[in-house]
Amino acid sequence: MRNDFVTREHGNFSFHLLSSEKYVQTTIAVRMYLDLDEKVTTGAALLPYILLHGSERFRNNFIIQSKLDEEYGAKLGVFIDKKGDKQVLCLSLKFYNQKHKKIKPEILTILHDLLTQPLITKKSVELEKKLHSRRIQNEIFNAYNHSYKKSLLYLHGNGQKLYIDKVGSIEDIETWNESKLRNLHQKILHEAPIHLYVIGDIDEEEVFEQLSRCLWRGTVGSHHSMIPPKPVKSLIKTYHCEKFQSEHAIITACSSTGGITLKSEKYPALVVFNRLLGGLPHSRLFMNVRNQLQAAYSITSILDAINGLLFIQTVIDPASEELVLRRIFKEVKSIKEGDCSQKEWRATIKTLKNSYKLSQDSPISLIDFHQNGIISGKVRTMTEMIDCIDRLEVQDIQEAAQVFQGYSIYTLGEG
Repeated sequence: MRNDFVTREHGNFSFHLLSSEKYVQTTIAVRMYLDLDEKVTTGAALLPYILLHGSERFRNNFIIQSKLDEEYGAKLGVFIDKKGDKQVLCLSLKFYNQKHKKIKPEILTILHDLLTQPLITKKSVELEKKLHSRRIQNEIFNAYNHSYKKSLLYLHGNGQKLYIDKVGSIEDIETWNESKLRNLHQKILHEAPIHLYVIGDIDEEEVFEQLSRCLWRGTVGSHHSMIPPKPVKSLIKTYHCEKFQSEHAIITACSSTGGITLKSEKYPALVVFNRLLGGLPHSRLFMNVRNQLQAAYSITSILDAINGLLFIQTVIDPASEELVLRRIFKEVKSIKEGDCSQKEWRATIKTLKNSYKLSQDSPISLIDFHQNGIISGKVRTMTEMIDCIDRLEVQDIQEAAQVFQGYSIYTLGEG
């Protein structure tokens, strides 16, 4: 299956279209990118949720939902994301296109009005500020998220953009009112890079014409490309522990990939390294730490290829901390030395290739993978990744593993 998007640019909007008859529904996804900035992060995080309150034409959420129900139960959703040094404001629409090959005008009208003419009133803002306070509290009291952020902080240093929460801060909520949010909305609409994806059984040329002619007339700003974030590089070796009322301890180890990111030639090898180490059920950490030692309740490794970071996170009995850390370092060292059986090599390559093939069936996975490439400065396709992985040898993984030297270990537990 083809999984490369056809792209056109129109001012500060970039349209990415992918036509395939395999999709029963059409997916439209809007991604608005802002530089992480503590001065505006909280207000920007409020905006997508305020969009759901209505527009000048559709005065409340009930009217919006009624219109969506008329379009065969179309679904509208919003959320906030963070990728690299960008805060991402996300909106998506899914609907049945009924073989029209184009986007129905009713759908375009709803999308256009919510994005360009939102009803930002005192009532909607005050209600959403209360709801957003809970979202922020959920982030604050999430022990896994707290451990993740602290390990990054001690590796990367204080005051860095990567430490800024995508949802903002409790302290800043009350500084935002309807006037400030309207101004911020207009600034984003005319200045921020905005990427719009359409995936479905569509005629790409027809839809490009629809989008450029009808949807964004009078709203576009100047085009400017996003600058990829600089990869985190650190040789620091540090350990920190914080007391936490729990029977278990959460350990997060954060390490720099030595500058290897998604746009690097060695990126495919780094992906395989991560899956060998801890990204799969048959990985080293899962089999040797969780199952063999029986010293961890859960353990995994997560690759942040945009920022050039690898995280290993595990939940353990506090008494097992030293044993678990020693075994983690032993497994990393083992892969560095090229110790990899044919059985685990074949299983890892096969599972990874299958995951890419399955992801091609998911519009959201395709969109996420594509935008990672845009932010990183090199757009890859999943087919390209499968081809690259097929050509890898154990030596390539060994070479990619050599870059892991510095690390920050943060333990949230009994102390």
